[in-house]
Amino acid sequence: MMKKQATQLGYQATRSVIMLMILSFTVTLATAQNKVLIIGIDGCKPDCLLEARTPNLDQLWKNGAYSFNAQTDPISSSGICWTGMLTGVWHEKHKVISNEYKNPNLSAYPHFFHRIKEQNPTMKTYSVVNWSPIHNILQEGDADIANYLLRDKKVSRRAVDLLKDSDPDVLFVQLDEVDGAGHKHDYTTESQQYLKAIEKADLLVGKIVQAIKERPTFHTEDWLILVSTDHGGSNFGHGKDIPEHTTIFYIANGNNVKKGLLNQQVNVVDIAVTALKHLGIQVNPEWDLDGKSVGI
Repeated sequence: MMKKQATQLGYQATRSVIMLMILSFTVTLATAQNKVLIIGIDGCKPDCLLEARTPNLDQLWKNGAYSFNAQTDPISSSGICWTGMLTGVWHEKHKVISNEYKNPNLSAYPHFFHRIKEQNPTMKTYSVVNWSPIHNILQEGDADIANYLLRDKKVSRRAVDLLKDSDPDVLFVQLDEVDGAGHKHDYTTESQQYLKAIEKADLLVGKIVQAIKERPTFHTEDWLILVSTDHGGSNFGHGKDIPEHTTIFYIANGNNVKKGLLNQQVNVVDIAVTALKHLGIQVNPEWDLDGKSVGI
C-alpha cells in the first residue's frame, strides 16, 4: 500500500513538473520579443538549391513553410526584384526598372524599414549586403546600420557579429556570390561550380542562424527567419519574363510558422509584408502594398 501511494505521489509530482514546463514555455512564447532575419541569396534557382548539398537550408524549409515555385518580378533583374522584396510592391509602383535605380518612388512606396520606423522608432533595423545598390532605396533614418561588404564571408561575419554584440529587431542579409557563379558558370544543375557556390552560401546561412541560437536572450525572443532570392537565371544571365528567371524559392521558419508546403501563390513582394506582420507593424491599407503575409 505504501509503495502504491509513493508511486502515485511520484507520478503526480512528475506530472506537475511537466505542466509547469509547458506553462513556462507557453508564457515565454506569449511574451517573447518578435524579431526577423531575412537572408537573400542572389540568383539562387530553386531546382539547383534542391540539387545542391545544403543541410542548413534543408533544416529550415523541412521544419518550416516553403515554396519552390514562388514568383519574382517579370523584369527579373536584381535592382527591380530586391526593391520588390523590400518594399512589398511590384515595379509599376516602386518605379525601379533597372539596376541604376533611377527615380525610385520612395515617397509612396518606401523600404519596409521606413514603415517600421514610422510606427515604432525604437526598433533596430540593420541591413548588411554584398551588392551595394540595394541600399539605394534606404532613406535617412530607415536603417540604424547599413553595411556594404564586398565578400559574402565578410557579410556573414558582420551579421554574426551584430547578432552577438547588439540587439537587432530586423536584420536583412544579402549574399551575392551565387549569382556571380551563375553568370560565370551558368544557372544549371549541371554546373558543379554553381552548385558549389550554393553550398558555400548554405554554410554561411548556417553560421548566421547558429548565431541567433547562441544569443543569451534567445529564450525570450521569437525569431522569424525568411530566406529567398531575387531571381533565377539561364544561359549565363537573367532579366527575362520566363520561368527559368522568374521562379524563386521562399522559406519561412519560426515558432509561428505553419509548417509544410505552401499551396497558395507566393511572390517576392510577400516577404516585406510577412516581416511586418511578425514584428507587429500594422499594415495600413493606404500603403497600397501588393504583398501579403505568407506562412505565419
